[in-house]
Amino acid sequence: MHLRSIPLKQQLFAEFLLCFLVGIILANLLGADSFQKNGNLTRYYLQQFQYSNIQSGELLWHVGCRRLILILLLLAFSLLPKGKTVHWVFIAWCGFAYGYFCVLLISAFEAKGLILCLVALCPHFFVYIPAYLGMVQLSERRRDQSSWQRLASVSVVLVLMIIGILLESYTNPVILQKVLNFF
Repeated sequence: MHLRSIPLKQQLFAEFLLCFLVGIILANLLGADSFQKNGNLTRYYLQQFQYSNIQSGELLWHVGCRRLILILLLLAFSLLPKGKTVHWVFIAWCGFAYGYFCVLLISAFEAKGLILCLVALCPHFFVYIPAYLGMVQLSERRRDQSSWQRLASVSVVLVLMIIGILLESYTNPVILQKVLNFF
C-alpha cells in the first residue's frame, strides 16, 4: 500500500499519534519532575488558577490574538500549492506538545492528571478539530471547486475557529476550575 493511497487526514492522525508518543518519551527522558519545580505547570500555579477570578474578556483578547494569527497563517499556507507541508509540521508540533503536556500533568497529579489532560481540551477542541480538518481539505486542491465554494469553506473554518476561541475563553476556564475543585 502506497502512502498516497491513504487519505491525508488519516496520515496526519497517524503522525499526531507518533509525535504524541515522541513527546511522552522525551518528557520522561528529560525528567518531567524537574519541570514541575521550575515551570508554569506546578501545583501552586493550578491552585492559584482554581481560586482566581478569570477575566474572560482579557482572556478572549489573549486567546483570540494567538489563535487568529495561527489560523490565518495556516489558512494562507493551506491555499498554496505545497500547503500540505505546513499541516505536517503543525500536526507534528501539536502531537509532541500534547504528549509532553500530558506527562507534565500526570507527573504532578498522577491519575488526576490524566483527567486534567482531557479537560484542558474541552469543549473548544470539539470545534477546533473540525475547523482544522476543513483547512486540511482546503489544502487538497480540487480543480472542480469554484471560488465561491472555496470562499464558503474558508468562511466556515473561520466561524468555527471564532466559536472555538469563545469556548476556550469563556467555557474552558470554568470547566477547569470546577474539575480542580475536586482535586
